[in-house]
Amino acid sequence: MILVKRILTLLLCCSSLSLCARTVVIGNGKGSVSKENMTGLAKGDTLAIMAGNYADGGNFSHLEGITIINHNGPVNFGNTVSISHLNNVTITGTGKEGLVYGFRFSRFKGDAFLVTNKCMGLRIGNCEYVDVNGNAINAGIFFTVYNGDSSTMALYKTSIYNQHLLRTGALFVGSWAPVSTFQNVVDSISFSNVRIDSTISDVNQVLACSIYRMVAHEWTILGGCPNGKHDAGIFQTTGNGTIYNIYRNGGWGYLWRIWNVGLNGRADSYCYNCIDLNTDTYGTIDTRIDAADTTTHSNIPFLRGSNMHIFNNTSGNKRDAINYVSVFVVAGTFFSQNGYKLEIRNNLSFNTKTDNANHLVKQNTIDPLSDTSNNLYVDDPVKSGVLLDMNDCYIAQGSPVIDRGVDIPMIKTDIAGISRPKGKSYDIGAREFPSDNVTTNSAIRGERKILTLLAASLLVIGTIIFLLFRSFAFSRKNKKVHS
Repeated sequence: MILVKRILTLLLCCSSLSLCARTVVIGNGKGSVSKENMTGLAKGDTLAIMAGNYADGGNFSHLEGITIINHNGPVNFGNTVSISHLNNVTITGTGKEGLVYGFRFSRFKGDAFLVTNKCMGLRIGNCEYVDVNGNAINAGIFFTVYNGDSSTMALYKTSIYNQHLLRTGALFVGSWAPVSTFQNVVDSISFSNVRIDSTISDVNQVLACSIYRMVAHEWTILGGCPNGKHDAGIFQTTGNGTIYNIYRNGGWGYLWRIWNVGLNGRADSYCYNCIDLNTDTYGTIDTRIDAADTTTHSNIPFLRGSNMHIFNNTSGNKRDAINYVSVFVVAGTFFSQNGYKLEIRNNLSFNTKTDNANHLVKQNTIDPLSDTSNNLYVDDPVKSGVLLDMNDCYIAQGSPVIDRGVDIPMIKTDIAGISRPKGKSYDIGAREFPSDNVTTNSAIRGERKILTLLAASLLVIGTIIFLLFRSFAFSRKNKKVHS
C-alpha cells in the first residue's frame, strides 16, 4: 500500500509539472529578440519567438531547463545570435508543423550562433544557414580554462542536429589554442543529421582543438570547395571521437584529419561506415599523435594519446591536384612503443592516386601498424565486379567484398541501416550486401510477380464470367425456340 501511494504521488508530481509548463511568446517579428534571464519563466517552459525577420539578431543567456522554438512560422535572423550561460536549454526550429528548419540565418557577414560564455546540456536543432559569411556555430572566443571540473568547460554535453548549410562557412569552430592550455574545452558533443550542399569554408566543417568524445553521424556533404588549397579535413580536430555514416561526394581534403588526444586518460577514436568519393587531394583519413599534445603528469586535467580504429569505409576516385599523395589513410606517428594502436580493417578503396605509396596506406612513420587485414583495393570496382556503381557504391552480386571482412561486433549496421552481417561474415566497405538497390530491385521483381499473378487471375476470372454469360444467353435462346 505504501508503494502504491508513492507511485501515485510521483505521478501526481509529474502531472503537476506538466500542467504548470507554459509557452511564453516573445518578439514582434523584426529588429532583434532577446531573453537574458528566467524572469517570467520556469524550468520546463517553452519560449516561443514570434515568426518574422530579425535583422539585428538576438541574445539568449542565463536560461535553464527551457525550450526555445519558432512560433507561427519561420524565424529569420539577419545577424548573429549570441548565447551564453545556458543550462539544459534546447533551441529548435520545430515550432511550426511541416516546417523542417524553423530557425533560418541568411545573407549576412558574421557567425550565426556565437557562444560567448559557458553552456551545459545545450541542444541546437532544425536550423538552416544560407549565404552566411561566417560560421554556423562559433565557440572559439576564449572565455574559460578547464581545471578538471566540467563546469569550467566551454561546452559540455552538447547536441547539434538537423542542420542544413548552403554557401556558408564551417558548421562548428572551437578553440584554436594548444590543447595543453585547456582553453575552451569541449567535451561530449554530437553532430547528427547534417546536410552541406555547398560551402565557402576552407575545407573544414568541424574545426577545433580540445574537443573530446565527439560523435558525428548521418551527414551528407556535396558540392565543391572554392577555397580548397590546404592540408585540411572536413573534421579537423585535436582530441578524440567517432564519425560514422558520413557520405561525401566532391570537394577537397581529408574527411577527417585528427591529432588523437585523450582527456584525463587514454582514449579511442573510430571512423566507420563512411563513403568518401571524388575529392581533390590528400585522402580520407590523416591520423597521428603529437607528443607535444600530451602531458607527463597525472593530476587532472592531463592529456594522453588515443588509439585509432578505421573500419568498413569506402573511399574512391581520390584525385591528386598538386602532386601529393591521395591514398585512403595517411598514418603519422602514433607511438606504438607506448601501446597505442592504429588498425585499418574491412575498408574498400578504388582508383586513388599515390606518390609510389601503398594504395591503401601512406605511412609517414616507422611505427608498425597494428592491423591492416581484410582491406581491398581495386583500380576499377565496376569492371572488376566489386560494385555496381561509383557514386552510391552498391555492392555487385558475387562481389569479392561479400563475407570477406572480419566481424566487428560494435558495428551493428551499414551506412544505410542494413544489419551486419547479412551473410556468414561482415562485408568489406561501408555497405553490406544486399544493398538498398538490390532490396529495391527484389521488391520491384516481387511486385511485378504479384501484378503478373493478379493479371493472370483477372484474365481467368474474366474468361469464366464470359463463358458463364455466353452459356446463360445460349440457354435463354434455346428456351425461346422451344416455346
